[in-house]
Amino acid sequence: MTGLAERLQPPVSVPFPGAHLGLRWRPLIASDAPKIAALIRQVEDADDAISRMSVGEIADMVEGENGYDLVDTIVGFESDGNVGAVASVRVIRNVDSVGIALVKAFVHPRWRGRGLGRALLYWQDGRARQLLVQHFGGNSEIPASIMNKVDSHMTDRRRLCIAAGFYAKRTFSVMYRNLDGSEQAPQNKEGYAVVPWQDADHAAAKAVHMESFGEHFLPEMRQRWWEEAVNECEPRWSRVVVDPQGKTVGYILTERPATSWVATGQTEAYVSLVGISRDHRGRGVLRMLFGAAIAAAASSGMHRIGLDVDTTSSTNAHEIYEHLGFIDWRSAVYYSIDH
Repeated sequence: MTGLAERLQPPVSVPFPGAHLGLRWRPLIASDAPKIAALIRQVEDADDAISRMSVGEIADMVEGENGYDLVDTIVGFESDGNVGAVASVRVIRNVDSVGIALVKAFVHPRWRGRGLGRALLYWQDGRARQLLVQHFGGNSEIPASIMNKVDSHMTDRRRLCIAAGFYAKRTFSVMYRNLDGSEQAPQNKEGYAVVPWQDADHAAAKAVHMESFGEHFLPEMRQRWWEEAVNECEPRWSRVVVDPQGKTVGYILTERPATSWVATGQTEAYVSLVGISRDHRGRGVLRMLFGAAIAAAASSGMHRIGLDVDTTSSTNAHEIYEHLGFIDWRSAVYYSIDH
């Protein structure tokens, strides 16, 4: 494989969107954070977005290249000083076997239909190419992808991605199961036992995760996903299952998505990760894990529990979750340009 520089052909410079589009652009600075956060919430509400950007993600934009990832963000100002749009590029730093650049943009509804979306995606594409080469080196032979996650109901944004050369790489269905408070955890079976997260062997659970997510979309990200899920984990609703010899063979990490609570006014639990060792599949372990997590969330007064699933998963996960009482709500598409 040829080097990244040859494949990505990063531009020497990438211009900001033109002034003729109505906004004045500059790089984000820390004092922009309150206005950026307000704009993002306004756009998410207007778009009825599936997921909401966390305060931590906004802080990552402020930290820029000094943070956990390599992030570059530009802000578009109206003549009165209000923020009309913001766009960012994030290069994942702690994954070395593949280069991944994630792009996001938020444009206030009153500034749509003027060509800003196209101009921002052009800037993001060029800047992503520059940052990938900057971080990994022009001679690096690792594969690289520029990715944009778009809710399926946002058809204009999806058309924009396709017109810019992105293709639909994966679709994730967001599923929910309503809770009424009567849910009970299933009985242990065949010598398996459910263990609360706070009493679990976390290193053993991680080993199960690393094994089971080797079959997943973007397996290179499994270490990153584990770190994020553990950081957001709600121990009350998270469990592991051990076999008759006490070995950890499955886990479920469930979070309390507070940002979603604030946006929707509805309490919920959300399963961020679940995995089972290959040798222990088909023995009821998944049902035990979900049964325990569902019962725990219900006893805490949650109104529903959710998850997202790759619709093309080789494990038929979508059908399995349907059997566990989860129903499709919406979906999101990962658009990508691969090199």
